[in-house]
Amino acid sequence: MLVPSTLKIYNASAGSGKTFFLVKNYLYLLLKSPHPEEFKRILAITFTNKASEEIKKRILQCIKEFSNQKIRNEYHFLFDHLTKNLKLTKDQLFERSKNILYAILDDFSSFSISTIDKFTYRTIRSFLYKKNINLEMDTKKFLWELVDKLLTNSEKWSHLLVQFSLEKLKEGKNWDISKEIFKIALLIVEENSFFPMKKIKMQSFDNWIILKNTLLNRTQEFEKMCQKQGDKFFEFLKKNSIQKHSFLYLDLPKLFQKLRMGDIFLNPFINNKRLEKNIQIEAFYKKNTDVNQKNLIEKNKEEILFYIKKLNFYIKKVISSYLLDKFFLKNLSLLSIIHEIEKEYKSLKKEKKILLNAELNQILYERILQDPFPHIYEKKGIQYKHYLIDEFQDISILQWENLRILVENALSENGSAMIVGDPKQSIYGWRGGDAKTFLHLIHYSSKHYHKEVVSIETNFRSFEEIVKFNNSLYQSASKFFHDPIYQDIYKKSKQKIFKKPRRICRIKFLLHRKKNYQQYVYNQIKEKIQKLFIQKYKLSDIAILVRSNEEGSFLSEKLTVDGFIVNTSVSLLIKNHLEIEIIIQFFYVIFKPYCSQKRATLILLLLKNKLIRTQKKDHDFLIETVFLPLNLFLKRLDFNNLLDNPSLYNRAEDIISGFGLLNQYNTASIYSFLDFVHRSMKIVGNSIGDFLEYWESKKEKESITFSEKIDAIRIMTIHKSKGLQFPVVILPFADWNAVSKRKEGAWIDISPHLYHGLETLYLDIEPYLKKHIEDSSLIKIYEDYLSKTRFDNLNLLYVATTRPVEHLIIFSRHGNDKSVSFYLKNFLHEKKLWNENIFQYSFGIE
Repeated sequence: MLVPSTLKIYNASAGSGKTFFLVKNYLYLLLKSPHPEEFKRILAITFTNKASEEIKKRILQCIKEFSNQKIRNEYHFLFDHLTKNLKLTKDQLFERSKNILYAILDDFSSFSISTIDKFTYRTIRSFLYKKNINLEMDTKKFLWELVDKLLTNSEKWSHLLVQFSLEKLKEGKNWDISKEIFKIALLIVEENSFFPMKKIKMQSFDNWIILKNTLLNRTQEFEKMCQKQGDKFFEFLKKNSIQKHSFLYLDLPKLFQKLRMGDIFLNPFINNKRLEKNIQIEAFYKKNTDVNQKNLIEKNKEEILFYIKKLNFYIKKVISSYLLDKFFLKNLSLLSIIHEIEKEYKSLKKEKKILLNAELNQILYERILQDPFPHIYEKKGIQYKHYLIDEFQDISILQWENLRILVENALSENGSAMIVGDPKQSIYGWRGGDAKTFLHLIHYSSKHYHKEVVSIETNFRSFEEIVKFNNSLYQSASKFFHDPIYQDIYKKSKQKIFKKPRRICRIKFLLHRKKNYQQYVYNQIKEKIQKLFIQKYKLSDIAILVRSNEEGSFLSEKLTVDGFIVNTSVSLLIKNHLEIEIIIQFFYVIFKPYCSQKRATLILLLLKNKLIRTQKKDHDFLIETVFLPLNLFLKRLDFNNLLDNPSLYNRAEDIISGFGLLNQYNTASIYSFLDFVHRSMKIVGNSIGDFLEYWESKKEKESITFSEKIDAIRIMTIHKSKGLQFPVVILPFADWNAVSKRKEGAWIDISPHLYHGLETLYLDIEPYLKKHIEDSSLIKIYEDYLSKTRFDNLNLLYVATTRPVEHLIIFSRHGNDKSVSFYLKNFLHEKKLWNENIFQYSFGIE
């Protein structure tokens, strides 16, 4: 149980009952006090809304049971455990529970179990309460609006933007710079860029110009030197009558020609393995080269080697700093106007009266620096004495810094704190989550508090064969990490078994097909589901976990067409349903009355699905109808009064009833859409144009909602499945990249005296960094990046394979060693089971 002034840390792997431990400790704190309002002094923080609701529900269920003298069997263990540890009689615990339940119901808003984002937002609202400000969740939409504003209104900096566009054209790239501006604007709100950006903002515009000129001069000086070497080499060939086509593969003349033309991107000696090898063995000409030419090359070999060695020495000496300067120049023009971008950023937020959800942690952190604890939290009336923090591995550095001051204060005043996490389930790195923050907390002591670390090693969720499979798989995968921290996490991941029945764990490798691969996988899934029916499993026992929304959408649509009921939070997008497409096209026809393209799209949809009938050929009907005045066009479609109804909601209902769109198969999609219309009218009003703009920004996320009680196959992303469990888990596309292919960047520390006082710069991470740049700090950045992305992608596999209770079925792609399927294949190798001609491997009893 929790001890005053001690930070208790639970390092708990998947299935070890993290939620139970959190609920048990919360109840201990609650019932320990004789005061029924003690719940107001406890804050429990989770990562997702679903998790916070689940914890609230469990705590209330327990308190309700304990306040009833006839306790159900499943609550006896916890009740007896609490009476023993609290040294209370059963009647005392019953009485306290009853009083606490009344107190919570009387002041439910003080029952503080919240996501960390909600807690942060409520704290910020406390010092912005006088301002009428709303929270904007769609950061990308806002930033694209900012980019448009910058490109159209920024007269002061227009010459710089034009110059940057010209530089892109010169490099043979698209002149459009909107994506680059968006990338820089994103750095303003990204938590991972918060501290470096503070340093960047300290630089004046004039300093950026000086730095840019310095870098240009340095790079041009190197290019001129290389050009000079190229000219000298060709003068030497001419003087000695050596023809360039006499050289083996023309590699050497090509190298000097590139230098002559200023075409320097990477170290040419490293980038051409064939040339590097031939220089080492001094093989300069072909077998069939003219004898005279051979003799001339042999006669001048020493001088040729002199030119090569001189150039190689110079390039090796300078290429690293040259390439760095070139990379920095790519972002320098836009970083130089960061003040203007931030100025427009603040102006647009003020104009729209919003805060971005992505910047809340930064705002709170800055406010704490200005107004240190306890004042900032006291303004909100925060006087918590006990803190329980779940899913700590997903909490960002800034979030922890904002919470740490509260935790340390509570511990210094005889309060308590509990943290629960599992570094193997850290899958939110893209929003600042870093497992190393949790590990640092475990391994390093603090002068502010005592610490107790508890490792929960038993898996209470999965049956024996699944636990054994996961133990072996992830210990096998651990050796592929160069970073000892990540390696250690998985090396020590072995769990004890609680549930003994041996159920099935199966891996099936599918041939590496580029065409129809998804359909091929779906056929396998359908066959497996039908076998599960025979084994008496219900639809709701089955969860299909996917990496992306696109995969989920594909599978849910296929399953629905084949008659399966599907419940998915990610993939049954409303926009994909015919009836919704018809309503939207009708709205567009009204909004753009003279757009013949919108009218033609609507007519073709209606004709194709036999929703209008005509004696004429479709083509003739289209030509005859599409150019009519709007009122006559609608009359031809039997919608005379559609323009008379001012309400968007009522118009949607009229279209649905007019075409008889509602039937037993699409009830969910239509009612979900009408709910969206109702919600959107509260935000954008009754304007059809504003509604359509809002729809376009939200349609990729709006999906059909189902009751949790319905008997349906559940399809969700791996991210959404975290914290959940299912009797059967199917992982259909276990072949995502082991190392992310997404182009990313990193902030690197640089020498201020070489970069006019600048201490950090943003660098796009490229695979050739390690090979061509000899700066040890940069090589480490690249290697850290590889380790981090490998860790993140293995964590996704870990989360997926630890969701099942009884059955785990994995479909992976045969022969794709750059994906996570490599870990599966290597595990089978270590078990001496792998065979190139065997595609299915089973563990346990079906």
